[in-house]
Amino acid sequence: MDKGRRGRRRAVTGGTVLVAVAVAAVAALGAPSALAGEVSAGGGAGARAEQPGFLEPSDMPPDPFSAWYGTGGPAAGMPGSPRCVDGSFPFPENDLWSASYSTPETASAEQVVVVLPSEAEAAAFAERVDAALARCEATLEAEYPDRDVTYWDHGRVDVEEGAHVHGAGYQGFHGYQNILSSVGRDGAVVTIVTWESNWGSPPVAAFKETTRTAVNKLY
Repeated sequence: MDKGRRGRRRAVTGGTVLVAVAVAAVAALGAPSALAGEVSAGGGAGARAEQPGFLEPSDMPPDPFSAWYGTGGPAAGMPGSPRCVDGSFPFPENDLWSASYSTPETASAEQVVVVLPSEAEAAAFAERVDAALARCEATLEAEYPDRDVTYWDHGRVDVEEGAHVHGAGYQGFHGYQNILSSVGRDGAVVTIVTWESNWGSPPVAAFKETTRTAVNKLY
């Protein structure tokens, strides 16, 4: 594969404003759990579960050129759908947090965490996310119709209620763009982690350890 340093780093996330979610889609997922007296991510009156634990920049796969640093969050809401998840995917509006990470030139990453009302609802939500990540090839080809996208199933991670790692890649403007995504669950909490770079081969084994750490840190 033709691999090279990005001339301009493509951030996995941008901004810190929560994407508006259709009321009907949120209702289909079920109303998130609540603690009275707090304010929802959308700014209106609402309640919120306790914020789960997040990855530290040092928990990301080691970068061959520089250390990771945090670029946003953890904070309520998320700036947009994670990579490989179609923008129409119905995320809950409340009990949703995200954080973003980067290296100076070569890589970027994001973690999204959702707290559902019950373990059963969390399991169903995680399955829907997992199916969306498995459709990454079609999602990226719709986003980049002139690119040939390849998808890889990198298998499961044995942690709490389980996690699953996916990979995708395509020829970008500044080298071969590699994406690693995972979804994992601990009880009623689901996390999605995304790593992206166009320098070198994707660090699958290290990303699995990052996923394991992400799930273990939730609560």
